Amino acid sequence: MEKETLVRPSLLSADFNHLGDAIEEALSLGITNIHYDVMDGTFVDAISFGEPVFKRVNLIYGNQITFDVHLMTVNPLKQVNQFAALGCKEICFHFETLTLGDIPKIKEVRDRYPNIKIGLAFSPETEVDELKNLFNFFDFILVMSVIPGKAGQKFITGSEKKIAQLNEYRKTFGLDFKIGVDGGINDVTGPLCVENGVDWLVAGSYYFNATNKKVALNSLHKAKVIK
Repeated sequence: MEKETLVRPSLLSADFNHLGDAIEEALSLGITNIHYDVMDGTFVDAISFGEPVFKRVNLIYGNQITFDVHLMTVNPLKQVNQFAALGCKEICFHFETLTLGDIPKIKEVRDRYPNIKIGLAFSPETEVDELKNLFNFFDFILVMSVIPGKAGQKFITGSEKKIAQLNEYRKTFGLDFKIGVDGGINDVTGPLCVENGVDWLVAGSYYFNATNKKVALNSLHKAKVIK
């Protein structure tokens, strides 16, 4: 039986005036994970949610929804500690922001918060081979299939090949990291990514702009996402 791919709506594409309603609707559709983008205006041009909003939504919905926090920030390990202290269960930051001195700090975060899942995101200009010495440090790898920092972009052709390459790495070397993809996911690119071995899809505009979100969710995968 084919595995079910998890769809994670990106809160960045929701109506900011009605975030609670957006989360409630996702819950009603059986969604278990929501992607939460944090942008600092430096690593990327835009600024988005921060810790106060996360603290509130996680307090209300954290027992029902896992918020997957995606840090598009400089000095991300500082934010990792701050979000972990607020109860974050999954968090990732960008390869492009890392320095050699950050590697020991990742282990420190793991020791301090052993239950948190830590991921590594990478931008379209970065090649998979640049990450290969880091796979053992992370629970998941997030492929950015658009330029980070702005919702509503088109999927960059060739991103599916990076997913396939990551999938081949973990099969060849017996690694157990998961693979996510973020950006331009729709009824064409979603199944394409699934075919290449992705474990979850971050869907923003396609999901939140859909007239029928149940139909939209199911169109992202060859198998039914929502029964």
